Amino acid sequence: MLIGAIQGIVFALIVFFSKKFKSKSNYFLALLILCFALNNFQYYFWEKGLINGDFFFAYIYFPFATLSMAFFYLYVKFFLYPKKRFKSNLWFFFIPFIIFFGSSVYYKMGNAMDLLSENTRIFFGQLIYVHEIFGVVYSLFLLAISYRLILRFEKKQLKWNRQTLRIGLKWLKTVCLIAFGLCIIWGFSIYDELKYGAENATLYYGLWIGLSFTIYALGHLGIYRFGILEEQKNIHHFSANNSSVIVEIKANQNEHLIAFERFILGDKNYLDNHLSLESVAEALGINKSYLSRIINAELGKSFSDYVNELRVEEAKTYLLNPEFSKYTLISIGLEAGFNSKSAFNSTFKKFTGMTPSEFKQKQIPDTKLSGI
Repeated sequence: MLIGAIQGIVFALIVFFSKKFKSKSNYFLALLILCFALNNFQYYFWEKGLINGDFFFAYIYFPFATLSMAFFYLYVKFFLYPKKRFKSNLWFFFIPFIIFFGSSVYYKMGNAMDLLSENTRIFFGQLIYVHEIFGVVYSLFLLAISYRLILRFEKKQLKWNRQTLRIGLKWLKTVCLIAFGLCIIWGFSIYDELKYGAENATLYYGLWIGLSFTIYALGHLGIYRFGILEEQKNIHHFSANNSSVIVEIKANQNEHLIAFERFILGDKNYLDNHLSLESVAEALGINKSYLSRIINAELGKSFSDYVNELRVEEAKTYLLNPEFSKYTLISIGLEAGFNSKSAFNSTFKKFTGMTPSEFKQKQIPDTKLSGI
């Protein structure tokens, strides 16, 4: 718990003060992780017996439960739509936290000045459980609308065009599911405490350890994916501004094959990582089996080999470009039309006899010689 909390605080400070990570999504990610870290930090002192429960709730406790997932929703929103502005209606998501935070501050001030009656103390003791239970429900709600936002964004990406950047979101959906699992553990922890008493904190330990893991994983993934996305943007801009391949029409060439090559090459549709024989046949109004036979007979290769060979050639232009020399292979592979780094590696090796990294390393001596 303590290590995870310290890591989270350090991560947040790095993001806030580094120009490299300057973006709305990263700031909300840092705030989210900071909330997780401070929540673990405050419970650490209580569970270690360094302070008692009365002191904890009177002076230490703050209602992060209704704040964390609000930051998560905003992180998802601005990761998907970085150019959107923070509108005033988004403050609505902070209303529950503001209410419980105000109540917490009122209790702390009243307790410090010894102005609280016994009934008031009992009320606030029950209010803490109300906050925790509401926090679980509210977090599940925010996770649901975050997941829905991701699905809607993915649906928009299904229709590919050369000018639009397509990003992979499987990792972000996985993060949502992990957070959902933590909320379920959190809910059972509250139920367990209400039923058996505050002394039984077994399930809470699972929650706190889970939060510590999430702090590390989410911080790493969020920044890593932000870096990949920034690289993809630059490669995509380079590719979109490069001229398309001109299709040469040969004598007596099948008209359907001409249409096929124009469709694949003319607007670089081979960079669409959802491209399939079925989708191409449908776009051209040609029978899928007939189109497959034409490609095999006249080009001497299958549809997938034809498309993947073009993608490999595209990837080579990125790998040989000094501007992208320090870019990750996954960003290069994704922009060349591959779905994953593993698919990029295996396909590249199939057509060149070497992996992308080996190809890149092999060009270094040649580059040095040509510059002499």
